Amino acid sequence: MTVTSYTHYLRDLKKIIDRIRDRPFEFDGADVQLALCKNGFGYRCRDRVEHGQLFSEHHMGPLDICDWQPDLEQLGRAEIDPFFELPEVFAYSDRALRPEKNPLSVAHWDATIGIVEIEVRERSVPGRRQRMLFAGFTDPIHAEFFLAVERDLIVQDHQPGTQLYEWQEVVRDEEASPAMSALSKKLRSAISRASNSTWSKSA
Repeated sequence: MTVTSYTHYLRDLKKIIDRIRDRPFEFDGADVQLALCKNGFGYRCRDRVEHGQLFSEHHMGPLDICDWQPDLEQLGRAEIDPFFELPEVFAYSDRALRPEKNPLSVAHWDATIGIVEIEVRERSVPGRRQRMLFAGFTDPIHAEFFLAVERDLIVQDHQPGTQLYEWQEVVRDEEASPAMSALSKKLRSAISRASNSTWSKSA
């Protein structure tokens, strides 16, 4: 099967995120959650739209700490926003979450790992959501090495997943917002456990 590139998909996500931030009054509701892991450090941003108003939260901290500190100066934005412009981007499938060592429990020195979870409700349009776990690279050499090692765990031919999935319509009787989903908490927990192990080995 053909490996799916998500470079353009990620660009389109950024356009949607920017529109939510710039024109929140156009939406009945929105919940955008971004978490980025890079060089042993984590950044998290959440943008919510309620009653036409935008509310944002930012956190950051070392991956070996469970509770990241508030990022009041929004320094993480300078790390998160460029992630959407990386020239090589692929995505993990549900298969990557089955083993105890999922992608966030491995110290990637050549990749930036990001999870993007979005739920949006535009006026007169059915609500939709997506949750994807991406691996981004600054150059094709590191991307090719990643594909050779992780090929079985990444998305091929856009196969759908139940935990990691592209855009899908929100069923009316489901929760209006994913809030902090169980998967997101699971992944953050994995980050913490993996980092504790990494630091103890390097000490």
